[in-house]
Amino acid sequence: MNCRKNIGQVVVPVFYRVDPSEVRNPRGKFGIAFQRLLKKVPNEEKLVLSWRKALRDAANIAGFVIVKSG
Repeated sequence: MNCRKNIGQVVVPVFYRVDPSEVRNPRGKFGIAFQRLLKKVPNEEKLVLSWRKALRDAANIAGFVIVKSG
């Protein structure tokens, strides 16, 4: 997302078996996995905030959503 912001690189997010809204505001299975990740980086508030912003920004870009069929 930094390259998108700084040099205009194209970003095409692909959401595989997860709804972008679950990435934008971590919840559901994605939220659970994200919380587990956060426990591995205690005291890294700046890093976590940058991840949250990048996820929110990516989820707000038109991309591909691949849902489980069947």
